[in-house]
Amino acid sequence: MNAETDLFVQAFWVKCRDIIRPELDEAVDALRHAGHDANISTLEFSPDEKTAPESGPTLMLTIHTSGASNTRLLRYRGDVQAKEIEVMASECKTSRYDLSAVTQAGVKNDIALCFGSLLKTK
Repeated sequence: MNAETDLFVQAFWVKCRDIIRPELDEAVDALRHAGHDANISTLEFSPDEKTAPESGPTLMLTIHTSGASNTRLLRYRGDVQAKEIEVMASECKTSRYDLSAVTQAGVKNDIALCFGSLLKTK
């Protein structure tokens, strides 16, 4: 891995640890309180797979909705080649941002827009 890629991957994980993950943890608590199964997972970046379209460091919130057989997903993926973060959610538009543009308010907005209806308690 070259120095530029290494710095981007490190910056992605710092952004995840400091901004994205705390908001996802809060969403998991609220989703579980509302009766849903919610989990957070990560995928590490592999330089050997850097040309694969879905490669990149990834932080995901997976939701198994109560009373339904579907699974919903909110994924933050570091696009190593473009040096951007891709935000993809089930049934929502995929967005791309400069890593520096990811904020706590933005992550809260992603969660509310895509999963707000699931956060209502039974």
